[in-house]
Amino acid sequence: MFPSAQKLILTIAASFILLGVFHADAEVSDAIPQLGDLERWTVFSLGGGNRPSKAYRHALIDGDLGLAGIGTFLIGGHATVDGDIYDCSNGMVLALNHAVITGSIFYDQDALLDNDVTEALAASAYAFSLTPNRSNASVKLRGHHNITITGAPGETVVLSLKNFILKGTSSFTLEGTATTTFIINVRKKFSLKGNSHIDLVGLQWNQVLFNVVGTGRKVSLGGNSIFDGILMANNRTIELKGGATVTGEIIANRFKLRGSSRILHPSIVSQ
Repeated sequence: MFPSAQKLILTIAASFILLGVFHADAEVSDAIPQLGDLERWTVFSLGGGNRPSKAYRHALIDGDLGLAGIGTFLIGGHATVDGDIYDCSNGMVLALNHAVITGSIFYDQDALLDNDVTEALAASAYAFSLTPNRSNASVKLRGHHNITITGAPGETVVLSLKNFILKGTSSFTLEGTATTTFIINVRKKFSLKGNSHIDLVGLQWNQVLFNVVGTGRKVSLGGNSIFDGILMANNRTIELKGGATVTGEIIANRFKLRGSSRILHPSIVSQ
């Protein structure tokens, strides 16, 4: 091969490499590296206190479940875990009535689960320390009202909210690109009711984190509400009821699922 031709090939190859780096998809863990491998779970419970997490009636967890802390999980009715369950050495999984667990139950997973508890606590603290770059103080929508917040390519949009409440058919839309991330901190109440929904435009669920901090009321999703993203509430219970659907992941002290509520964990598709 002629030297000039070889040089041209190397230049073209380097250009493609640079383009690939420039267009690499972003995710929350890029902005908050403390998340570590937490995105592997559909549901992760830190398990503080002495109350178990529960899923019953026709609730669905579509993916893997991690149970740290107390490690007790009650599943009954026709509820389903379509994945594996990782439990700690002092934990217990009680499957009642017609409950279904399609995968395996792995006990004595203390090292893995304790590490992810540490990651969850560090990630929440770091997210809450970020300086807001949008002016919203609270989000309270009802009826047909909606809000759209747009992020630029490569931007991490940070909001600090007192409350996040959606009712009726209201919608909260986050719009960006494959290189945009959103960190939304909520200090008080988080509630979705009715047919309210969170919509992502140009984004995937692993680019959005809602970080509910403190030990306040439970985080509630009811009706036929829809949530897309990662929902973290390390010191609270996250409750899904009715036909509420989460597409992404929940991380909570403990969780309660009932009705036909669902938590789905889709694969991430390169954009």
